[in-house]
Amino acid sequence: MSGATRIEEEFLAPLRRVLAWMERLDDGRGRWICPDHGVEHTGKNVGAIVIACELLKHDPLADRGRLLGIAVHQARRAVANLVREGDSPCHTFRPGRHDPFNCSNSVIDGGACSDALATLVEEQGSALEAADREAFARASLLHARTYLRYAVLDKGIPAQRAWGLTGLAAAWRLERDPDLERAAIEAVGMLEGIQHGDGSHPYHPAEWGGAHPGSGDVSAFYQSRIPGFVLHSLRRLERPLRDPMYARPIVRALDFVHALQGPDGIKVGLVEAKPWYWGAAHEVASHPFDVHALAAGHRNYGRPTWARAALRSFRAWARHLDDDGAVRSHLPGAGRGRSYQCPVFWAGHAMWIARALPDLQHCLAAGAEPRGARGSLDLSVQWFPDAQLARLEDSCVVAWIRGARPQVNVHHGSPLGAGLLRVWSKDRERELLERCRLGGRNEAEWSGEWGGWRLADGWRANRDELRFSLWLSRVAWRGRRPLAALEAPFGVARRGWLAFAHPRVSSAFHLSPAVDVAGDGVRLVSALARRDGSVVPGLVVERSYSIDGEGLLVQERLLASVDSKVGELEGLSYRIPKSAIEPEISARLVSYRLA
Repeated sequence: MSGATRIEEEFLAPLRRVLAWMERLDDGRGRWICPDHGVEHTGKNVGAIVIACELLKHDPLADRGRLLGIAVHQARRAVANLVREGDSPCHTFRPGRHDPFNCSNSVIDGGACSDALATLVEEQGSALEAADREAFARASLLHARTYLRYAVLDKGIPAQRAWGLTGLAAAWRLERDPDLERAAIEAVGMLEGIQHGDGSHPYHPAEWGGAHPGSGDVSAFYQSRIPGFVLHSLRRLERPLRDPMYARPIVRALDFVHALQGPDGIKVGLVEAKPWYWGAAHEVASHPFDVHALAAGHRNYGRPTWARAALRSFRAWARHLDDDGAVRSHLPGAGRGRSYQCPVFWAGHAMWIARALPDLQHCLAAGAEPRGARGSLDLSVQWFPDAQLARLEDSCVVAWIRGARPQVNVHHGSPLGAGLLRVWSKDRERELLERCRLGGRNEAEWSGEWGGWRLADGWRANRDELRFSLWLSRVAWRGRRPLAALEAPFGVARRGWLAFAHPRVSSAFHLSPAVDVAGDGVRLVSALARRDGSVVPGLVVERSYSIDGEGLLVQERLLASVDSKVGELEGLSYRIPKSAIEPEISARLVSYRLA
């Protein structure tokens, strides 16, 4: 550790706890078995290799023998799980896609395994036995040469290509193979090509095979992986990170990551192509990727706002660790349930926080909040047109407003839009809106009922999801949760088929409002719609959200044409937020302030 950057205990202690929790997964035969899925998540367990390597470099309390032993053991497990794909020349790390309960695939697991093995050889090679050193390097290169160099160019999900890229770049460092380098740089260019002009990325774009329109939505969970993985890979490939060809897409993407985050470090989770993953309207499982991307971005491009965002993200993640070191996606609360992914996934992802340790330390000095920042902040109105997301901030609040979004069903696409998604009070340090990701009678929304049940429409929108619910049931049963296994099909039927068939309408369900971004805020011309986006004819909702230095001013107005269906609406009402200040409401007009 001579000459290494001194790392604060604040950053080291959570990583020690996570690694200790992962050790306790051992089944007595040297395998770390997931208690939820009953499988050895090889691609996540190798995260312990990187965590151990980083603690060996930066932790003054490090037990060198123990940490090196963890890294070597998991590297040997990864090598043992490298298998040839039948008669194919490809070698992949099992279980990958071969065991459905692994809940992953070969490019994600392979990218992580090749990366971790190469990292161990490069950083601790002199401490390894010669046979281990050779085996780890050979496995990393074999997988990169026979699989990753192709997978990074043809996988349909950009974040998966980017993860494979990390393994490709790591393997390149072992032998400087020009074929690996060419594939890696081509993959970087393709990832830039799929990026939106406002910096956001689609989760699964239609042109890359996305089957449902909602899967092409942007994702708060996945957004930071692409710029973070690309930045990391380019650095390992020894490319000039300040070259505008590389810097522009990374900076745009990180600006969008920053815009998603609130002062509490939590992102607006209702911007999410894959909402079924989460049991709440937010998650911190993606924070290791956010921390790494923002901290590395600050170190390379000098953005103090990113430094502060990286620190907030890390601290929010650390607050969510369980007493025994398990990572949680969210804290318990009313209306919150269990997330689909498991703590082993999230613990393995902590490798990206471990990699960010020196950059996080650098963020401490650069990321200190300026004195008087809360009271002196200028009004800020940011608009990301491709994501259709606005972020408004003054000295009192931060608010996020969504405009249009792709078509949705119970599992694909952001569940709410056409209005407020989140409002955070800086002074009170709390949420100012109650939000249920399933929609309905949320605060700050117009809602009612129109027409009858449309069972056929609900079925068409979600029939595939009902079949998928049987898989969710199998996963719950595998995790020894029989009640959840029995509930899964009925829950998806209730939230999907029946909810989409129900006559409920809401201003949050409209898919295509017109948006006007002004100097002090955002105006929407919207409508009431059913969950599938079907609009109530002849009824217009004018919505205005503006900031003035004293909070968010909300003004809403309903307008009906002569031939509108407003008379057919039942129970039409607007739910004023409990935290609203000086609310004024009539049958068709609402105004109040949030601060």
